[in-house]
Amino acid sequence: MNVNFFQWMRESVKHAVLLGVSDAIEDIGLPGDNDEENQKLLSTLQKNTAATITSAKTTTPRAGRKRLGRSLKDVGAAE
Repeated sequence: MNVNFFQWMRESVKHAVLLGVSDAIEDIGLPGDNDEENQKLLSTLQKNTAATITSAKTTTPRAGRKRLGRSLKDVGAAE
């Protein structure tokens, strides 16, 4: 019998997630067809996304690369 632990783990997690989603749908119920609320949510998400994109573009890039050690020139000069 060839049992793959990671495959078993993936299948167990997938099963647990699907059961959790199923339970949540049973408790909460399916969303209604309220177009006004859907449009509000969509406009809010679009505004937040646009604000995030513009704030990300306005940040200043780092000045140059940060070196994480000595270069060959540094090693040669030390000897």
